[in-house]
Amino acid sequence: MSWETKNTYSKSNDVEKCTNCGATYEVDVPAQGGHMESEEYFCPECSKGYSTRASMSPRVTLITGRTDGKTDRYDNTEWLKNRGYNQ
Repeated sequence: MSWETKNTYSKSNDVEKCTNCGATYEVDVPAQGGHMESEEYFCPECSKGYSTRASMSPRVTLITGRTDGKTDRYDNTEWLKNRGYNQ
């Protein structure tokens, strides 16, 4: 197997809907064999945190805005604390 075959990036492009605000967005998840770690990404409308397995931080592109009629931001304090971040 050549170096290029073993070290190529593959991606998954998933359309997701935020469980907090209803916004839809595309998540581009880079993947490279042997380099998959837990990576965080956030809803571009309300900042609710999510995680996925990826080789680098996922890129998030908004498709449709929030549908809940609110303008507030999601409080990620507990989510971040459970992931090992101290705030």
